[in-house]
Amino acid sequence: MHSLTAYGHSWVQGAGASRPTRRLVDVVARRLGCAPTNFGVGGTLSTDTADLLSRAPPPVSRLYLVATGLNDARLYGASSTALDSYAAALRAIFGAFSHAHPAALTVAVEQPHLADYSLHPPHDRGSNEIIDAYNRRLRAVVSHLPGVVLASVAGWDTGTMLAADAVHPSDEGHAQVAGAVLRAVADTAGPR
Repeated sequence: MHSLTAYGHSWVQGAGASRPTRRLVDVVARRLGCAPTNFGVGGTLSTDTADLLSRAPPPVSRLYLVATGLNDARLYGASSTALDSYAAALRAIFGAFSHAHPAALTVAVEQPHLADYSLHPPHDRGSNEIIDAYNRRLRAVVSHLPGVVLASVAGWDTGTMLAADAVHPSDEGHAQVAGAVLRAVADTAGPR
């Protein structure tokens, strides 16, 4: 069986899902017939994920999944320094995956919008425009890296796809993000 190894923030960890089988990583793994290993940690920044990978290299995997940047945007707002740190963290994350398994496929998830960014201080400085800036930077980094593809979450509805806390995906949100990951994999040759 192929393996799927995932890193990132609380969405990767599975926050907001009503049960483990509805977490986006579990949905993707089940649909692809992969064994999942989930290193998602709630509240983490992109730099935290990069630091984790520098201290504990990722396991060899056929497929890597990463979703990060939401907490950076919510904590630092429109800071250009934070956006540069995010790009550097992304390069470190993708480099760690490539070093662990050069032939692996990595899927990087673009962050969907939230309905309300004013909640949960100090993570209350984001906006749709700031999330869009982080997604543009993610696309710019990925454009230079073979073996890394983007998952763009089409059809995102903040009214039905976010949990009551307005930050984490509901079961519908997890399914929507998982669908974007699966489309990204299908649009490539698949895990190698």
